[in-house]
Amino acid sequence: MDSATIAYYSQNSTSVSEEYNRVDSGIQKYFPVVFVDGMRILDIGCGSGRDLQHLLERGCDVYGVDPSEEMLYCAKRNYPRLHARLQKGGLPNLGETFSGEFDGVLCSAVLMHIPKEELFDCTFAIKRILKENGVLLVSIPENRPDIDEDLRDGKGRLYNQVQPDYLRLLFERVGFSVIGNWRSDDALQRKGYSWSTIAFRLQHSGILRPIDKAESVLTRDRKTATYKLALIRALSEIALTEFKLARWLPGGKVEIPISAIAEKWLYYYWPLFESSTFIPQTRGERDVCSKPVAFRAVFGDLIDRYRRIGGLARFVLDLRSNRLSEEHSLVAGALLKKIRNTIISGPVAYAGGSLESGRMFSFNSRSDSVTIDADFWIELSLTGYWIKDAVVLRWAELTHELSRQTVKPSDVIDMLLSTPIEERDVFDARKVYGDIQEKECVWTGTSLRPRFDVDHIIPFSLWHNNDLWNLMPSLPMVNSQKRDKLPARDLMTARKDCIVFYWERLREIHRQRFDTEAVKVIGSAALSRNWQDMLFSSVIEAIEVTATQKGCERWKP
Repeated sequence: MDSATIAYYSQNSTSVSEEYNRVDSGIQKYFPVVFVDGMRILDIGCGSGRDLQHLLERGCDVYGVDPSEEMLYCAKRNYPRLHARLQKGGLPNLGETFSGEFDGVLCSAVLMHIPKEELFDCTFAIKRILKENGVLLVSIPENRPDIDEDLRDGKGRLYNQVQPDYLRLLFERVGFSVIGNWRSDDALQRKGYSWSTIAFRLQHSGILRPIDKAESVLTRDRKTATYKLALIRALSEIALTEFKLARWLPGGKVEIPISAIAEKWLYYYWPLFESSTFIPQTRGERDVCSKPVAFRAVFGDLIDRYRRIGGLARFVLDLRSNRLSEEHSLVAGALLKKIRNTIISGPVAYAGGSLESGRMFSFNSRSDSVTIDADFWIELSLTGYWIKDAVVLRWAELTHELSRQTVKPSDVIDMLLSTPIEERDVFDARKVYGDIQEKECVWTGTSLRPRFDVDHIIPFSLWHNNDLWNLMPSLPMVNSQKRDKLPARDLMTARKDCIVFYWERLREIHRQRFDTEAVKVIGSAALSRNWQDMLFSSVIEAIEVTATQKGCERWKP
């Protein structure tokens, strides 16, 4: 849970408890619908203890956890019968909570205070403590008008602004089904505030769901290196933004080119190895040791060669544009080969070894691809946004452990979230568009003279993508209006000819780079004669998938 939010409740525990206890809980009216007398129930984020006391009086066997010791003290003082039923704890790391599973879980006004990237872990934490067919009752704000741009209220509390439908999908993807959904006004009668309450039932069989396999690798697989995390992250990102690279096979299997995975690894590990501080990535690795990361030495050679000429961003542009010098090409080729071999002999061979259903991956040398179950690939395509965020957090935590607590997780997260080509690096596209004498705004058709912006079709904030096909000239005012929104489908269709015109000019000047980046979206080995239509339809599909999965606002001028 967010530390600043916990601090607020701890510092104001008495007044908060008194305020809550003066009014009836807005969620209590749903207790008879969801919970049955005699149920063993855990209240996560029990706060003042008001709801726990109500359930106890109804005949339920109740327990509560809260991350604030001060709030727990108030609950014990106000409701003495709860004294032995309370302990400190919170999401996403519940730990050992009152041994045994629960018939029901109450999570009222809690998930709104969880950083969005931790919600994935929270769903599994709740799932782990629930019995099969157990019930979950959650409530979050539907409307809250007092949140600033940093997602804080005037008291400094975090409100992640997650919408009920987003939360519903998150729980459904890990085995829950909705059994009730209600909207209500604010119990404290604050104007403009409303709440959404959702009831779920956990319905899973003894067989691991595909998404459980990823969670098992993240939490239970033995890790002597960060390789398994790197593989899951790469597959998640490919499933979200380069999904056409997947080859669907008979028998419920999917193949992913190992070259695409290796390229992702290069982007992930470059900032870690470039750091002036030594950051171990295997257990026991030191600055000087007998068993370093298999590809660290050749990686260091490549980093040194690019350190003074633009670093990772320059290397990526040289690689995609086929501008690597012969010497640099040899080093890069040796590095990618080392990474490829590490992927095959490491996580592909061992990830999921602790699962009852066996290992998750295999390698097909004939197609030079990693093979996975189609069901698992589908789950990655649907839940990849949550999985990749969870992977980054686990990677940072593992690195902190591997370094014997000398490297801070926050520093590792910053490195892992760096992008190969930064958002502002649009020089190649700007130069092409600047040389076009008569040009128009891609979205409005208005003449662009003399100033123009370079806009991302799919916003950088969503895909972190600076590929040439994604960069279009736009009026500065229009670009400002669009910002982080996805273009509406009818707008894309109406402006297709203009978009294709700019693609053709980009490809004319930067053919190698354009083709390298476009085939990842199209999923073909090379661009065909009708590449324009194929690329346009692929981009349309990518926009629609992203809009659905991220719940993004659509835009048109």
